[in-house]
Amino acid sequence: RQIPAPVSNSRILPMLGQWTDIVLHRANCTNVVVVALDEATGAFLKPRGVPHYIKRLKAKDGQDSSQTDNHKTSALKFVILAELLSAGVSVLLSDVDVVFFQDPFRALFADSDVENMSDGWDDASVNGYTHELPTADGDVLRSVRHETRNSGLFYLSATNE
Repeated sequence: RQIPAPVSNSRILPMLGQWTDIVLHRANCTNVVVVALDEATGAFLKPRGVPHYIKRLKAKDGQDSSQTDNHKTSALKFVILAELLSAGVSVLLSDVDVVFFQDPFRALFADSDVENMSDGWDDASVNGYTHELPTADGDVLRSVRHETRNSGLFYLSATNE
């Protein structure tokens, strides 16, 4: 019981259309469920035969999920995750600008409960690094960046203890 689940509202329907064309039709990934944040997105997906469910939410500032931008939409993902995980479904939550060319679960090890993308720039920074700046008196000011997680693609396993 694991699904790729992109989250979208009607502000990005052209991108969502491309995502579903690639993932469902070219990659033949059939276990997808799109989380539609408004009725317009559901209406867009229904005639295309795309499995989806409509989840109306409110952003922290009260804005309706049909109008949220990318950052506010990302914040709503955690409500959606909690719902899917509590139903026993493991989720590969994805933005619609991340596409799969084959079933992603064939390539995902899923050897831990949480796996996600980080925002490193190269091999040295992908898992954290120490940033050093020289000061005027010859000392070095150090700042440690441990990690930055990206909510654009991550996997959470529904586990029971």
